[in-house]
Amino acid sequence: MFNDRDLGILGAGAFLAVLSLFLPLPFVGKMVLGFLVLIGFMAVALLRLGPDRIPPEVWLMRRLRYARQTRYYVNQQEQTGRKQTKEKKTREKPALRLHPVDLAWDEIGIYPLLSALLGVLGIYFLVWLKQGGADELAMWFQ
Repeated sequence: MFNDRDLGILGAGAFLAVLSLFLPLPFVGKMVLGFLVLIGFMAVALLRLGPDRIPPEVWLMRRLRYARQTRYYVNQQEQTGRKQTKEKKTREKPALRLHPVDLAWDEIGIYPLLSALLGVLGIYFLVWLKQGGADELAMWFQ
């Protein structure tokens, strides 16, 4: 179904989205910021990077470990079968390589994401009702 990592990330995102209600902003600003935080955490929970589709923190640790690692063998010979010109060679910039990015819909599923979203929506609705939303609803139903 899903693992503890994904559940922890979704829970942290929902918790921070609810904590955004304590910010000194108008209610709409709190709601927008909270949902942006929640959507960001959902994206991190779903994100898988690299050719072997691993979570971002594992991918980052591998990249850092590889960057710190000593390079033992360096081949500085010219490529064979290539004609050398007497003109000054210009260095080409390496092309930007995009590594595969995938979302783990099969691993996590939609239910934990919807549970977190509906929980945050419910809390926001209760806060809105307490701050005068009940009066607004009463005006609509009169």
